[in-house]
Amino acid sequence: VARAGAMEHESGYEVSPTAADAMRRSIDSEALYAKSQEDLLTATSINPTPTTVPPPIAALAGNIGERHVLIFIGLPLVGKRTIALRLKRYLRFFHGAKCKAFDIAKVSPAANGGNQTTMTSPMDADAQALDFFDRLRNFLEGSDDKPPQAMEVDDVMTAFAARRASVNGVDPVDRNAKNVDSGRVAIVFSSDAMSTFYENWSGSSKERRRWILARLATLSDSSKSKIRVKTIFIEVTLTKPDLVDNILEQKLDRDVREGRLRNSRDRDAAASEWKDRVNDYRKLYVTLQEDGSEDDLSYIKLINYGERVLTNRMRAYLPQRIVQFLTATHPTKHTIYLCRHGQSEYNTTGRLGGNSPITERGWVFAEILARFAAEHVCNLKEVKTPQSTLCSDLDDPYLAATPGETIWSSRDASDPKGASVPSRLWTSSMLRTIQTAALIPHPVLKLPDGGNWESMSPRVYRNIDEIFAGDCEGMTPDEVAVAHPQATTLRKMDKIGYRYPRGESYFDLISRIEPCIQEMESYTEPLLIVSHQAILRCIFAYLTGVDRESAPGMETQIQQNVVYQIDLDASSEGKITGDPNHPPAFVTVHDFRREVEARVTDRRAAGGSGLYPQGR
Repeated sequence: VARAGAMEHESGYEVSPTAADAMRRSIDSEALYAKSQEDLLTATSINPTPTTVPPPIAALAGNIGERHVLIFIGLPLVGKRTIALRLKRYLRFFHGAKCKAFDIAKVSPAANGGNQTTMTSPMDADAQALDFFDRLRNFLEGSDDKPPQAMEVDDVMTAFAARRASVNGVDPVDRNAKNVDSGRVAIVFSSDAMSTFYENWSGSSKERRRWILARLATLSDSSKSKIRVKTIFIEVTLTKPDLVDNILEQKLDRDVREGRLRNSRDRDAAASEWKDRVNDYRKLYVTLQEDGSEDDLSYIKLINYGERVLTNRMRAYLPQRIVQFLTATHPTKHTIYLCRHGQSEYNTTGRLGGNSPITERGWVFAEILARFAAEHVCNLKEVKTPQSTLCSDLDDPYLAATPGETIWSSRDASDPKGASVPSRLWTSSMLRTIQTAALIPHPVLKLPDGGNWESMSPRVYRNIDEIFAGDCEGMTPDEVAVAHPQATTLRKMDKIGYRYPRGESYFDLISRIEPCIQEMESYTEPLLIVSHQAILRCIFAYLTGVDRESAPGMETQIQQNVVYQIDLDASSEGKITGDPNHPPAFVTVHDFRREVEARVTDRRAAGGSGLYPQGR
């Protein structure tokens, strides 16, 4: 039963009233420029005919006024739903595109009736297809006759669109006015492919794909809207047995957690049944053809999650960005750890930016983080080298330590705790993040294929440096208020859009971390990111489905001496709450704040200086 006042998001998860209000506010205030620029667009005696819409910045460009419909097709249990919803988050967060996900199963009688074992009859599909088309058309045309308080999260922006059109003097009927429209993206998928096979919108045959193209073409031909719609089919295919097994195992694990399966016998029977269903689907499903009969279609064939990607007629800006993202993302299990640097000298005085070293507390946290990474992330074992050990006696160069020193070593598959895990480490180029990660061990692991992997090998990324405060670098907030009073006022009004004098805004951060996000999406190994508060707020918001407008105000997240563990898999999209104050269930918080204070107190009580050499 939904909570009072709660909204259901299009992906099926419940959004709390607080999150819904925040999303409405962010959408309602959506513009093609930073809010702090608004006064520059008002007529004055000096500038009686001002610019009505400034040139777009990357984070607000959207998809340049176009309408796109992305149709995900393919066999069941290949991760289409997860990839579709993740793509929606990416386009919204990094490009400001208005996106909405449409689940075919939500309007399918068989799926809504809970029947996931058989495919619907083709005789029942036509009426549902027309109703589905009406929903798509309303979104693509931007029409909505509901009052603001009753609007869905993705539809609230229409009221602002009308206001914006009147301000800019642009005919609101002209849906192709790219100077006031960042475009819309409808993402179509089925969360229950078995039950929706015969639905026209499933795209499961050449005939159904032609029907989709013909139906969407009526939007361009309509005298009322005259919108241009680009349709792209995205086919997800798995040919590797280990990837097929991975997705099936995730499905069975969810069924066990949710009580649908009770024991190993049920699990084995369910696995066999699902394989049979997929084989039945495969006998009828028609893949995108490369024989010339579908060469006029725009499509992406995603094989083994980016291992091989085939594209056809993908020439425009947005399709190329979609291809790039889909090449990286995947629904297999992987974990991201987010960690802010330890306390720096500037932190103790409240100064912005700079490149100061970490303090005593910072080094204490660095020790704690090193052990956490070794034990929890990499699954290393702690050993003490014998007093007689010589460097030449050690196979692993990392173990070339002082005799009697406690070090970290790798585990093999025969170890009761399992083999060590190849892992990755990112830091910014700032001294405080490099020092915080300096004590993390990075032994060389032997891979199953015979190769070597230097686990936690430090990789420095300037893209994840802290927000640059420009003229305000090195100042305290009080000093900024005196030296730059306008900056203080405007940043409070528009924290995401306001750019420090000769510095950066949160929109600038979102643009510069995008390449890192694309690379991060491609990893299957655990990744520990040691960075800064503003950067980690953006990454945390993106990974947990929080609207980017809310990211700068996430005051309770990304604290020092805390590690945030984010476990992603094929089920994570369904756990997103959209509430910045209530992270999804796949987020685990490792809080070391009390331990840091206890260790600092103990060292000072023991008479130690507590300070570490800067070269350490």
